[in-house]
Amino acid sequence: MQPVQAARSPARSALIPTLTLGQALRLSLRHAHAVQSAEGALTQAHGQHLTALAAFLPTLSVSDSEQLYAPLGPQSSTFIAGTLVSTRGRFYDNATTLSANWNLFDGGKDVAGYRAADDTVTAADTGLQAAVNKTLVKVVGAYEAVAADQVRVRADARIVVWDHRIVDLTKQRYHHLVVSRLAVLQALQQLITAETTRINDRTQEAEDRETLARAIGIPSHNRLRVSVHLPGPARLPADANPINRAPSVVAARATWQAAREGVSVAEAGYWPTLALTGQYNWLGLNPGSARTAFTQTHGSNYTVGLTVSWSLFPLINTGGSVESAEGQAFSAEADFRHARVVARQRQEAARQLYQTAQANIRAAAQAVRWAHDTVRLTKARIRGAQDSELALAQAEVARLQALTTQRIARLTRALAAWKLLRTEVPKRFAIRLFRVARAFAPDGD
Repeated sequence: MQPVQAARSPARSALIPTLTLGQALRLSLRHAHAVQSAEGALTQAHGQHLTALAAFLPTLSVSDSEQLYAPLGPQSSTFIAGTLVSTRGRFYDNATTLSANWNLFDGGKDVAGYRAADDTVTAADTGLQAAVNKTLVKVVGAYEAVAADQVRVRADARIVVWDHRIVDLTKQRYHHLVVSRLAVLQALQQLITAETTRINDRTQEAEDRETLARAIGIPSHNRLRVSVHLPGPARLPADANPINRAPSVVAARATWQAAREGVSVAEAGYWPTLALTGQYNWLGLNPGSARTAFTQTHGSNYTVGLTVSWSLFPLINTGGSVESAEGQAFSAEADFRHARVVARQRQEAARQLYQTAQANIRAAAQAVRWAHDTVRLTKARIRGAQDSELALAQAEVARLQALTTQRIARLTRALAAWKLLRTEVPKRFAIRLFRVARAFAPDGD
């Protein structure tokens, strides 16, 4: 056992801090491009929603202008702030106008616009949820990959030590004419294979560390270390979540509904508009001083009325807008149907992946039990002088391989469980993931 213990190097690995799952998740939400983009889209959607609501409210504006009026003839008249002013020379005037406008009817454009904005907020909100869930699953997957690589690399180092031991024992048996030269070559080939596997696993570990660093938004670090134990969800739902509740499907449906309202907005161009208008004017005049004209400003007149506007020609502009909106609605409907198909496929794949992971866990546990029994029986045979140290070394290698397979199977099952939970309870997926990550203490090996 001494060679195997020497291969662990606990002192050196303890110098490298372990990136916890909770840290990785928090960093990813802070730096992930998809999440930031979805947050920006939600903020924009809320702004559009306020703009659509403003269409139902009256508008009020105030303007003030001060000018010098100089007629070119000996006598002239002009309208200033709704007042007819006659003059024989130049003068200064100050005009202040308060204008109000209240839209009463515009062919349903305001109602359709508000509904479209409301659907856009729904799409952006569920789109943000989908982006968060997708980012978190991506980080968990990358974290699991690095953890599995670390398990393999550690096991590779121990297996190589045992394979060196097997080569030495085989050579001793060859020198005592117990085995042939072929047995020595086979032991050497097994050692070379183990060395090659260790090199390949180290290379894969470096690549997976790069992937994890990109996923969580931190600089690449060739010594990034994670926990080799990945916590799984406390429990999984028994029944499948309806496809229509998946965030991607909800967002696609809301986008489709917003596009259909966009058709109504475009069709409003065929109808007249009716608005209530009002205006109140203040006017001040003085022939020699602009300041005096400003201070002498007082109410002069007001107007109240209804304004009807109907664009009769060219109708081709409105027709083109309607056709374009219908095309967008058709495309959005296709996206909605595709989102349903993808969500159903993702759910079925997650279920199948978890079932496969469960089966692999059971098979790996059985293999570990057999490997332990093999080592125990081999030691008993050695005590009875019925077997050699070579057989024990080979049994130890088999046990290490079985234990490695079991640990990786547990990591795979945890990842499969999180993917399944994402499809089953998407609204609470992130909450449950962070709750488990906070309660999970990384291992110290």
